[in-house]
Amino acid sequence: MLPLENITAFILGTGPDLPAERLSRLDRYFTVGVNRIWKHGCVPSVSLWIDRGIYEERPSHFDRTLCICDLSAKAMPYHIGLRPRPGRLPRYLNPNYLYHRPNTGVVAALWAVSLGCYPVVLLGMGCRDDGRPAGQLGAMRKALDETVGMNYKPPGAHFPVIWPWSGDPDEFDENMHNYYVQPADVRDLTKRIREFYT
Repeated sequence: MLPLENITAFILGTGPDLPAERLSRLDRYFTVGVNRIWKHGCVPSVSLWIDRGIYEERPSHFDRTLCICDLSAKAMPYHIGLRPRPGRLPRYLNPNYLYHRPNTGVVAALWAVSLGCYPVVLLGMGCRDDGRPAGQLGAMRKALDETVGMNYKPPGAHFPVIWPWSGDPDEFDENMHNYYVQPADVRDLTKRIREFYT
């Protein structure tokens, strides 16, 4: 059995479409923040990054969360470092890898899916024009589209696992009201993740 089976996960990217003023509503939910999520005043359940040097920018923030990272970017012995897996996305995801994509939010979403999360809500994926080079923005959008297009579903589910939300504050409020998203005992979940990887 996977450690996070049927747990709702919110993946928090740092793109301009992140509804930063609504993030306090997610305090009772399992959240995975990527890269420099601390700039948005958010302390997620899990912090995930793939590039070296991220942890060193704000250790006081990361030390308040469970840290998952690319093995080459592991800065502390208690971080959970996973091997990178570049290339095409497989039909079935292995939780012992981070599936590298040019969008860290997508990497985090794939990791959450591999642990059994359902649904996985995407916020702040950075796919709106925010001054990034056009090639980078295009690659991020392509990674997001490819991942959503894989249509991952747990056995017996009618709906895909990955739910991209626009981040519009009114739409966020409406979605939180209309869709079944499950609050969680975050301490228990992070403990389950640690035990799974030891």
